[in-house]
Amino acid sequence: MIVKVTKEAVERIARTDKPIRINGELVGGCGMNVEYALWWDSQGPEDKVYQVDSLTFLIDSETIAYIGSDLLTIDYRAQQGFRMVTPQQILAYGLQLKERWS
Repeated sequence: MIVKVTKEAVERIARTDKPIRINGELVGGCGMNVEYALWWDSQGPEDKVYQVDSLTFLIDSETIAYIGSDLLTIDYRAQQGFRMVTPQQILAYGLQLKERWS
């Protein structure tokens, strides 16, 4: 998979040495849905690591399967927050980059 980060997203993330986790989690009851989140995290043994300019992104294999695309773009828009977009669809918007447990 290729991870791209737009100029707007890079500017909004600011400089950080911490890796950023892209996480997808299956939620819901009868109507299952994937909920995505972005947070600062440390690398786990099963993580795929994507280096984009000075930023490091971590994604586990389950999240990669949920994304279901060879290309993921992280974007930022003032009215929508961070967005995760594939060529096929907008996976999530309104995301905030935060500490994992906040």
